[in-house]
Amino acid sequence: MNRRILARVLAAALPLGACSGGAAPGGSDATAAAGGTPIAVENGDFETTDPYGAVPGWMTLQHAGVPSYEMKIEPEAAHAGANGFRMTRTHEQVYGTLAQDIQFAKPLSGTVELSAWLKSRDVGPEGWSLMIIAGGQPEYSRALTGTTDWQHVTVRAALKPNSTSIRIGITLIDAGTGWADQVELRHFAP
Repeated sequence: MNRRILARVLAAALPLGACSGGAAPGGSDATAAAGGTPIAVENGDFETTDPYGAVPGWMTLQHAGVPSYEMKIEPEAAHAGANGFRMTRTHEQVYGTLAQDIQFAKPLSGTVELSAWLKSRDVGPEGWSLMIIAGGQPEYSRALTGTTDWQHVTVRAALKPNSTSIRIGITLIDAGTGWADQVELRHFAP
């Protein structure tokens, strides 16, 4: 499944009310800019664990059917600190996503930037990437494919004036394994 079809599926399945999407100038591969105002991401460092295997603060999602992804916090997945997140596709499937809905403390306009450290092993051509849904269509970062070491990855999305929420995520749209750590979100005023 290509990214356009996945975007339609995710957008239909994940409505967010008062937000609207769109890429910021510079596109979704924009380099992380200094500044901005941090927005809290629950368990963005994956240091909080759950004895039953859940990922506290996050939702684990997949397209449909039998469970097709192993998603867990583990020490071997850490870029920094004691733990990180790992996702491995175990059966053929359209996508697997680790997602979190972010409610803003007050309505925001401008741009948001999601960043994280990602690495991959044997990931197919559709890739392992960050995602922001700020209303309509998801915005994706540059996708990691094949086998890569840790890379700092970012994606930006424009907010509709007075947005109250967004959804962030890390998505595997192909075979392989992806790791993530140190997920951060920042707001840039218009």
